[in-house]
Amino acid sequence: MATTFIILIVIGYLIGSIPTSYLSMRLFTGKDIRTMGTGNATVTAVLLHGGKRPALLAFLVEMAKAGICILIAYFMVGELWASFTIVVAAVIGCNWPIWLRRGGGQGMTIGVSGLVLINVLAVLIMAAWYILPMVVTRRHVLSNRLFRISMPIVLGLWYDSWQYALAGCLIVMPSLVKELVTGDDVVEARKARVG
Repeated sequence: MATTFIILIVIGYLIGSIPTSYLSMRLFTGKDIRTMGTGNATVTAVLLHGGKRPALLAFLVEMAKAGICILIAYFMVGELWASFTIVVAAVIGCNWPIWLRRGGGQGMTIGVSGLVLINVLAVLIMAAWYILPMVVTRRHVLSNRLFRISMPIVLGLWYDSWQYALAGCLIVMPSLVKELVTGDDVVEARKARVG
């Protein structure tokens, strides 16, 4: 079991660390996304600085990476904990990729895509934590943070397990930390347009 756990972590990390947003931006524009906005290589940053086509490609590949991770966990182990383990490792790989010296993504696209494949109903509940405050307040950063905070709460309650709440924490913590350090891509883009 310990060997399987380590193998899942290594595979998830390597898949997650493929710098999809960076590569998509380079392919379509020739630019380095890490030199724009917050410096994070996220799908949102690609959309804001590169346009719809490179962002769509990055988004689809991130979703495919999540699907590959879930399939690997299913065929290797076939248990829920394995799917969560590989998704958490993929999120960490996305944030701190082996292929780039700096400026990975935040892992939310691969993390949420993985969670959708694991349990779409739980993700819909989490989405309400973004949508409802956004409709009422129109504050993206607040809504985004509430969505992230909801992940461990919803997973912990849904599965009645602190281990799944911990998995939710591990999925969102890197993105929360990066956002606090570098800022939010949407907010930074708005500032650049105004300034």
